[in-house]
Amino acid sequence: MDINLTKAEAEHLKAVLTKISQEIEEKGGWIPFSRYMEIALYQPNLGYYTSALEKFGRFGDFITAPEISPFFGQTIVNTILPVLDKLRIYG
Repeated sequence: MDINLTKAEAEHLKAVLTKISQEIEEKGGWIPFSRYMEIALYQPNLGYYTSALEKFGRFGDFITAPEISPFFGQTIVNTILPVLDKLRIYG
């Protein structure tokens, strides 16, 4: 698989991998998966959610309907409430 990274993305990836490698070395050769994910996602300035790189949009992840507005949730509620009302009446 060919991944085209920008210079900033490549540098960021290298920094994240370096941090994970250092952590593994400091901890005697292994770290729990939970720690790996914590670094990859939340490490200050390096983690997926804490870095300055674009997360959403044309070059990032897609955004799902529930993240944009409450309309999806309201549609589900409007569909389920009548069913629940009928269950209360007949149940």
